[in-house]
Amino acid sequence: MYVTCIEHLDRAVDEFVEVYESPPDIYFLEKVTFTDWISPHTCDFCDHTPKYLIV
Repeated sequence: MYVTCIEHLDRAVDEFVEVYESPPDIYFLEKVTFTDWISPHTCDFCDHTPKYLIV
């Protein structure tokens, strides 16, 4: 699972496919909520605000 900004979306998808050997599901963070999970405040690859959840 990755949370990324727009600039690192391709990198996260590439890493996901490399690890799991299947395409990920991509969600807009602002449109998804979970009861036991709070979205991180920074991208997994930089300090920008994340926009996407890759699972």
